[in-house]
Amino acid sequence: MSQSYKATGTTPTMLVPAIERNRMRTTIAFLLATTTSCIAPAAPAAGDLAWLSGDWRRCKDGEIVEERWLGPRGDMLLGANLTTSRSGKASYETLRIAREGDAWILWASPMGRVPVPFRMVESGAARAVFANPEHVFPARIHYWREGDELLARIEGTLRDKPAAVEWRFAKGTAADCPRQP
Repeated sequence: MSQSYKATGTTPTMLVPAIERNRMRTTIAFLLATTTSCIAPAAPAAGDLAWLSGDWRRCKDGEIVEERWLGPRGDMLLGANLTTSRSGKASYETLRIAREGDAWILWASPMGRVPVPFRMVESGAARAVFANPEHVFPARIHYWREGDELLARIEGTLRDKPAAVEWRFAKGTAADCPRQP
């Protein structure tokens, strides 16, 4: 076969199908790579959130924070938080994590206010992060386990500055907290 096609810039007819096959393979590989990277990971099954269930307490500096999570059952977990300050003032929050379509939503209602939705944006083994970018504080709610402890963290903006509060809970109820003198 002559090599004259190099000089004229034309491609011999025999090479066209091979070149087209390579272009098609490259195009298909590119489409598969970009499409699969854009697909959101599947929401975890309700049982994957079972690590959150149970009675949790934090006893520190005269403050008692107690949080209880029920479930998961029927694609839902229910939570309640009761906090008592050293002075005896109490605050509470009702919580619900429910599957809505293909997503998990945490509904938080502090002190009986209208529930605010936070969509699950990250999850892993014994870890979940919920976010609502339209809510100033908190804008993100994290829950995760470290051994027998449950940790919770809220993040957002207060007075135009980044702010966060974190709690470390042990298994148990307020009855397990040491009595204050």
